[in-house]
Amino acid sequence: MAEPLPAARPECALCGGEGFTFQQRDDKSVATACACTARCPSCGGQGRLYARDERGYEVLRGCSCGADPRRLSLLTGLRLPPKFLLRTLAGYKAYSPAQQRALLRARRYVDEFVPGAGGQRALLFCGPPGTGKTHLLSAMLRDLAAKKGVRGRYEEFFLLLSDIRDGFSHGVSSREWLDPLRQVDVLAIDEIGKGGKNREFEQGILDEVLSVRYNAGRPTLLATNYPRPGTVGWEFKADGQAAENLEARVGPRIYSRLHEMCDLIDVLGPDQREVQHDARQARDGGSRADRG
Repeated sequence: MAEPLPAARPECALCGGEGFTFQQRDDKSVATACACTARCPSCGGQGRLYARDERGYEVLRGCSCGADPRRLSLLTGLRLPPKFLLRTLAGYKAYSPAQQRALLRARRYVDEFVPGAGGQRALLFCGPPGTGKTHLLSAMLRDLAAKKGVRGRYEEFFLLLSDIRDGFSHGVSSREWLDPLRQVDVLAIDEIGKGGKNREFEQGILDEVLSVRYNAGRPTLLATNYPRPGTVGWEFKADGQAAENLEARVGPRIYSRLHEMCDLIDVLGPDQREVQHDARQARDGGSRADRG
């Protein structure tokens, strides 16, 4: 297991003390050791060092500077969306009490997560677009990998459906695409319920993924734009479709399974994309006025 990271080193403006950064290589985001780790007095930037375990044996372990190759491999394997590579729980801005509760629950989940323990409940974030659900999923996976050596993976449900359809067209079996999703310690699936017109196929895929994760005793983090039944204050509908709640979208059986697997958490608040857009407009308008 990777050693926990040290307290942030504010003198490093590049990594903020985490010891790693992400680089975009072709279509893949790769975690690399930050240049500041070359000055590590313990490992000299190698990321590995010898230490004594609890039995007195000398073992090779990851250095806490952040250059540990295993930790970097775990971070690369998360497959986070490029826009969310640098998102952290510390950087999540809560604009409402509901968002603050969601943030506190996400932090508690990471703090209390026990690597290798089976049967751990997961979280399902429900909220309108722009309330920070993807930010929370990405930041949780990032923290679990960097701080606890947890192997995770991010999937956006609609893109996952596309990959599976493409795999089927090339003769890929159900076992071949299910195995990687089953094996990771923590799987995050974003935007469940999002799909096209073939609802039976979409629900079947979601059911298979949730079932294989449940049977393996591994938690699945989830997020959706669809409200729970009885939720007041927002509705969601895909283009050209009527507004639906999550139960109607995924079906009663899967919705029941979600309650069995997860704690459902509403993430309600203003659309952060609109907030940021308005802030940029105000800033740009002020700049133009100054030049004028």
